[in-house]
Parts: sequence; C-alpha cells; structure tokens
Amino acid sequence: MTKDSAGPLRLLRETHEERVLAALRAQGALTRAQLAEQANLSRATLSSIVQDLLAKQAIDESTAGGEAARGRGRPVSVLTLNAAGGLALGMDLGHRRIQVTVANVAHEVVASEGIVCSERTPWGRRLELALTLVDELTAREQISLSALAGVGVGVVGPVSETGDHPQPSRAARIALIRDGLTDRFGVPVYVDNNTRLAALAEAIWGAGAGVQDVLYLRLSYGVGGGLVLGGHLFSGAGGAAGELGHISVDRSGPRCACGGRGCLERYVSLAAVLEQSGVRRFDEFLRRLDAGDETARRVIDDAGTRIGEVLAAACNTVNPDTVVIGGELADAGDRLLRPLRAALRQYTHSQVRRHLRIAPAVLGHDDAARGGIALVLRRSALLAGYPATTSGPSPQDQAHDIG
Repeated sequence: MTKDSAGPLRLLRETHEERVLAALRAQGALTRAQLAEQANLSRATLSSIVQDLLAKQAIDESTAGGEAARGRGRPVSVLTLNAAGGLALGMDLGHRRIQVTVANVAHEVVASEGIVCSERTPWGRRLELALTLVDELTAREQISLSALAGVGVGVVGPVSETGDHPQPSRAARIALIRDGLTDRFGVPVYVDNNTRLAALAEAIWGAGAGVQDVLYLRLSYGVGGGLVLGGHLFSGAGGAAGELGHISVDRSGPRCACGGRGCLERYVSLAAVLEQSGVRRFDEFLRRLDAGDETARRVIDDAGTRIGEVLAAACNTVNPDTVVIGGELADAGDRLLRPLRAALRQYTHSQVRRHLRIAPAVLGHDDAARGGIALVLRRSALLAGYPATTSGPSPQDQAHDIG
C-alpha cells in the first residue's frame, strides 16, 4: 500500500466504523446479519470492522437472551455498544407526571422513577422536581453521571426540529428547561414534544420495534401522536407533525382550544369519554364496560370508530408498517380496537391495509423519557474517538393485522 492510498483507505474504514456504531446507537442489540443490512456493508467488510471494534472494546458480543437461550439449538449472538461507553438521561415533564430514566449506550435501562404532579405545577417547579428525582435515583442506585453524554427531555406542546418554538411563552418554557439542565449537567440537552418521544420509544423498544415506519397515537387527557418514518422521528416544518387529535371529525362540532371545530380530541379524550358516559373516573368507566353497560359500550364504540376514521386518513397518507395505540383509553383493549380496526378496514386503501398492524403500546410511564434517551443516543458523542447516536423484542403476540 502506498502512502498516497493510505489516507483514503483509512477514511473509508472510519466511515464504515461510523455506520456500524450509528446503527448500534440507534437500534440497540443487532445480529451480524441485521447490522450488515442496517450499515449497508457486505458480510466480509462487516466482519473485519466488527473484529476491530471488539478488539478496541468499543462494542460487545453476547448471546441473545443470555443464559436462558443456551440449550435451545444454535445460539444467536448479538452486538451492542460497550455499556461502559456512556450514559443518557431521559426526562418527561408531562401534564400530570414527571418521569426520569437513565440508560447506557447498550440500550440497557439502569434506573427509572416517576412522580405525579398537578397540571397547574409551574414549569420551573417541574424542573426542580425532575432534578430531585435524578438526585434520589442516582444516590439510591449508586449511579455516577460522570459519563453522562446528554439529556433528552419531553415537554407538552409543539416543538420544532431545532428544539424551539415561535410562540414566545412556549419558547421561554423550552429555554428555561434547556438552560437549567445545561447549567446542572454541562452536557447537550435535546428538547422535543413528549408524545412524539413516546412514538420514538415505541418504535425502538416497544410495539413498533423492528419496523421502519410507525404511527403512534396517544389517547389520554389530550389526544396526540407521532410519526417515525424510515426509522427517523418526523417533526414537520413547525414541530406539529402527528397532531392527530386536532383533525376535525365534525365541521359543525364544538370549538376546540386549538381554534378549530369538532376536533377528534373533543370526542375521544378521557374528559370527553367520561362526560359522554356520565361517570367521573376512568376506572369506573372500565368497570361499567366490564359489566356490559350499554351507555359505556356505545361511547367506546363511537370513540373507536372516530379514531379509526382519522387513522385511516393518516395511514393513507404515510403508509406505516404499524399503528401503535397508547394512553389510558387504550386500556379498554379490544372494546376500543374492534371498532377502530373496522373503520380502518373500511376507509384505508387496499395497498395500505394489506400489511398494516395495529398494536397496543407496551411501554409504561417512561415511554417519553425513553424517547429522550433515544435522542441522546442518536445525537451525542458517546465514545471517545467515535461519533455518537435501545431495544426489546417486538411483541408480535399483542399485535394484529387488519386485512
């Protein structure tokens, strides 16, 4: 090899290493075959790169499923980033709950904790509560944040791709959080909408794991959504992508806080469902459903149908692999999903619905905090000398196609 050719060859090899590390940051544990596909490398090239990275202790190789997988035929090995390479901190500053989660670069959650709060809690106080949670969690679990690579935070309301907002009050809220966390930890801080971050988490660790295009809908006190397209979180020009709750389902319907009329949120949010069914608590509504109450059944049927019609329009537009349904209303299970699927079958194009899966969300209260971790893993420099960017089995047994 001549001196003239050494430079370009070294650069090419570094580029290949970057592809491998980026895929592991974004997706977590991958087999060699999956990694070759994700990094777009030949098996031979990948094998050489992997051997070098293993020797440098930048990545680890282990048996999928650990000891439990042994004795069941030929074991499958998976590759991950070296867990010692760094930590990521995720936060969800939601309407009624604050969640803090810590994970390492191998996509292993090492600690998680949450507390409820009032929706009237000022944002400065929410930040204080989140930081107190971090202190308690790290002390209890004996976690050092000296290797912290970044913080990803979910907040309520639209956030642009740059982590900002044109409305002064919202921009001030984002700046308060970003500046406070930057001062405290001295690492990059990434802010995004918490529902959108929940979508990213479900696409990596949850019901959408293993596919590239996921549409997520959260049915809670508000109704929101998120889009992961081609494996990337899609924010839209103004940070409002995925706002399915503000699609009008009745142009002459009641006014919505967004300024529109007859928005989906006015009919299928928890408050709307409780009002229509004449009960005060959602657990009471579920009990009435279990008992076969006719009013509760009618309300949930109508909600499922309206949701399915809106989702059909969205699916016809973006053609996702999987639709994930989250939020408290999803606890109604098949009583919600049955009319929802019927409306999707009726209103989606045959090419769209042929391979479309509808799945309940599987992550809990830490979904948006995990999404914040994903932002850090994809954007921060986590390993010295390497560019930076978590995952579980896809719960196929909880998902159904609608064909």
